[in-house]
Amino acid sequence: DSNVAPANDDNRVTNALNALVGYIPTEVITLYVAALSAEAALHSTVPAIDPATILWFFVGLTPVLLLLIYLSKVAATGDQLPGPREWPWWKMVAATIAFFVWALAVPGNPYLRDAAAAVAGLGAMLASTLLRIMTPIFERPAPTT
Repeated sequence: DSNVAPANDDNRVTNALNALVGYIPTEVITLYVAALSAEAALHSTVPAIDPATILWFFVGLTPVLLLLIYLSKVAATGDQLPGPREWPWWKMVAATIAFFVWALAVPGNPYLRDAAAAVAGLGAMLASTLLRIMTPIFERPAPTT
């Protein structure tokens, strides 16, 4: 049956996108979708705001927001805030990559249309695979002495 392969491909892309979302703070996704929904209103107020501007703003916001969430959780425990050497650098990089690839697969993204959206699905599968493989390398526990 010729419908089996596309359904399997769709499932693989969906699974890859879901894996990417696991790296991205929920707040970033929620705010990004809200900003895309409000793009017309934002553009009428500030003409420089367009889907590309929104995308790149959130690419930059992703590691910042992840760091703020991390520091907030540490502060809530009463522990001393860690210095930059102890920040979750890998998680910040992985979240930024994951967000960018995920955002390119979202309908209405500023760069990929129609058939090119299939490329985003392939990119999502590749990115989620690489991030999954690389995470244990970069998130190794500190050696005990």
